[in-house]
Amino acid sequence: MMIFENDWMRIIKQDDKCVIQYNSGDLTNSTQEIVVSEKDALKVKASPESAYGVILKYQNLELFGEKHDSPQ
Repeated sequence: MMIFENDWMRIIKQDDKCVIQYNSGDLTNSTQEIVVSEKDALKVKASPESAYGVILKYQNLELFGEKHDSPQ
């Protein structure tokens, strides 16, 4: 189920999980997916400008296993 969509990302509900699908911005124009909390999905929906911070937060978690707060 689609929750939100703009030019470069969408938030969908998939198997009771919130998933952000976004354009990675690289030369191949590939789409990446990350599973986020409902709270972060709502934050992105309310203010798409905060999406970059939320994406970085989950990338850091995946890469380093550490939780970093996203910028305000």
